[in-house]
Amino acid sequence: MKANAPHAVFTTEHCIAVGGHFFSFSNMQQTMFWLVHAFVMDTLVTNTEHPRTRVLLFRMLQYLYKFYVQGANPKSKWLLVDVPSSTFMTYTSQENAASHLPALTDMDSFLNIFTLCNYCILANVLDPRTYNFADLHYGHAASATHLSQREEHDYNALSPDDRRYFSYVRGLAVNLIHWVNCHYIFEGGGPNDAITTARTYLHHQIRAILHYKMMAEKENVQGVPNCTAADLRRQITLLFADGLTEFRGLSLLDLTEAASLAWETGLTPKKRGKPLDFIGIDDS
Repeated sequence: MKANAPHAVFTTEHCIAVGGHFFSFSNMQQTMFWLVHAFVMDTLVTNTEHPRTRVLLFRMLQYLYKFYVQGANPKSKWLLVDVPSSTFMTYTSQENAASHLPALTDMDSFLNIFTLCNYCILANVLDPRTYNFADLHYGHAASATHLSQREEHDYNALSPDDRRYFSYVRGLAVNLIHWVNCHYIFEGGGPNDAITTARTYLHHQIRAILHYKMMAEKENVQGVPNCTAADLRRQITLLFADGLTEFRGLSLLDLTEAASLAWETGLTPKKRGKPLDFIGIDDS
């Protein structure tokens, strides 16, 4: 069953049902749709958001980064996934070569990669802890003091390590987009470089997320506790005010055309005859 598929469990007898989840590069766009539905609608569409699974998406980005940007040996049997000190577990995983790498042969593959980059760039914006507090049980209403501290100091339930890790994967996502731009061009109508394409797609999804949140609020759907459309807009503004030079120019004024997270490009990827020199954010 693909990501974002409505589902339920029915049994002929009383039982304990055990299931599982996995992420795949080929379904990343649908995964992003599910993440946004869970964020905007919360318990209306899901019984749990599986917040601890989000680290797997970060590791998928690091996996791509190791092979594409850092040039890890595709024939190696061991892949070291290095994670800065954080509340997330750090471990060495065994992977055989590049068997899980997406084939960069069609635009859908690039859109899946850009979607993963979008999620990693927006990780703190879409994390429920951004709008809640360490000393407040999840689901309880924030006090005036909590809200004042969040407004003045961006105080929330994220730890310093969480914030550093989000900054780290955000930088990897930007670098990966730069790497794609150095090795591929996109032919067809519209922009033909990866950075402009990725920026347009990121802006499109941000506008769609905010539009969705505003529509849900009009229907009195709470979504993530203590998060209003104004709070979401503020976090987006803070993200772009603090960096992401290549992705500036975002307008959140007119959202009438941002009714869907899906995006059709009409572009076709083509590998550059001679790659451009890669210059990205220093990840040392």
